[in-house]
Amino acid sequence: MSKSFEFFFDYVSPTAYLAHYAAPRVAERTGAKLIYRPMFQGGVMQATGNKPPGMVPAKGAYMARDLQRCAKRHGVPIFMNPHFPMNTLILTRATIGMEDGAKRARFIDACFRHSYGMENGMDPTNEEHLTAMCDEEGFDVAEIVSLGTAPENKDKLKANTEEAVSRGVFGAPAFFVGDELFFGQDRLDYVEEALNAQ
Repeated sequence: MSKSFEFFFDYVSPTAYLAHYAAPRVAERTGAKLIYRPMFQGGVMQATGNKPPGMVPAKGAYMARDLQRCAKRHGVPIFMNPHFPMNTLILTRATIGMEDGAKRARFIDACFRHSYGMENGMDPTNEEHLTAMCDEEGFDVAEIVSLGTAPENKDKLKANTEEAVSRGVFGAPAFFVGDELFFGQDRLDYVEEALNAQ
């Protein structure tokens, strides 16, 4: 039986951005398949009563420094998005609606990079920002908007979010190896241990 692990995420999360770079390395080292599972972070927070770290000033200040440390370790740049917290629904719904796996992988990477990987990160609800990202990354903005507003993709995102909550997820990034939940990009070493134990 092939090994796999699930990655529940929302592009609004800067730690999910870091996990996007770290998780594939775990997959490569363990031979496991990485399964991206978009969800709506706001819905998860509301359902579980969780609050963003920034709502606690000292925790928010610490997190800003820690994100830089973690990004340096992963060898990627990180910038706080001036539009945070961004409404990423059109991006997560479009991600769910993409059937071409290679195209979907490129889109996921583009969304994360344009959210936190460059200065002046995008606001997905801004038509000019979304068009600029699509033009730069080789996507048809009309197709992305169509996928992002399609009722069936709204339903799929809602279902993913409800599933995540039912399985104990309270924020992003969250990983599952089987039924075992691991929260945070800094817990990927435990994900790797669990995969190696299979």
